[in-house]
Amino acid sequence: MVPLIVAGAIAGAAGQLGGAAIQGYYSNEASKREANARKEAANQLRQQGALTDAQYNQLINQINQYYDTRGSLGTRQDVNAYKQAIAGYNPEDYVADIGNFDDQYNKTVEDFTNPYYAQIIGQTRDQLQHSAAGAGLGRGTGAALGIAQGVASKSDELYNTALNQYNQDRSFEYQKYADAIRNNQNRLNALNTANQYKIGLQGNLASDYYNTQDARMSDVMQAQQDRLNARVGYDSAIAGLY
Repeated sequence: MVPLIVAGAIAGAAGQLGGAAIQGYYSNEASKREANARKEAANQLRQQGALTDAQYNQLINQINQYYDTRGSLGTRQDVNAYKQAIAGYNPEDYVADIGNFDDQYNKTVEDFTNPYYAQIIGQTRDQLQHSAAGAGLGRGTGAALGIAQGVASKSDELYNTALNQYNQDRSFEYQKYADAIRNNQNRLNALNTANQYKIGLQGNLASDYYNTQDARMSDVMQAQQDRLNARVGYDSAIAGLY
């Protein structure tokens, strides 16, 4: 028989071994449950991350569909047309060419000289000679001087008449010339205003096109940033489980 003391010792040792075994068993089971829980949590996070990717793709499709459907008033062609209009605009094209009036008006005082000038001068000379003869002056120096002065006076009279007509005609033609320049400048001003208005409209269309493209890109970049933030969050959460 085993002595009672030995039997007690054996029983005590067996009890200790059994308790340790049981404690180890439960500890191992807890570790398994915790590992499974971590694994399940990680799987759920991965599924949520996959859902986020799907939502991102859906959002991108919605963004593209929205902008493709909405479109914009401006197009790429409007942008090109605006650039060409700006490059082709020259303010000097809308300044009237005034030219040189003297190059256009080529008349002189002689053009207004009385066509009967020689005949009138001849008649004046004859009348003066006749008057001198009637006064008994004959052909003396005094008579000749009087006749010469009379002829010169008549010549001056005819010249002044021609000069006045020349000045009046020149003034009239210059007014026509100035009016033509003014009317042409007014026409060019109207064309310039219309062209600038057209360029302004083309600029508005070009701006609308660029603004729409910028808005689309901004929405896409925001979606990409949100997706990246979500992915980083899920990856960090998964890494924290282990």
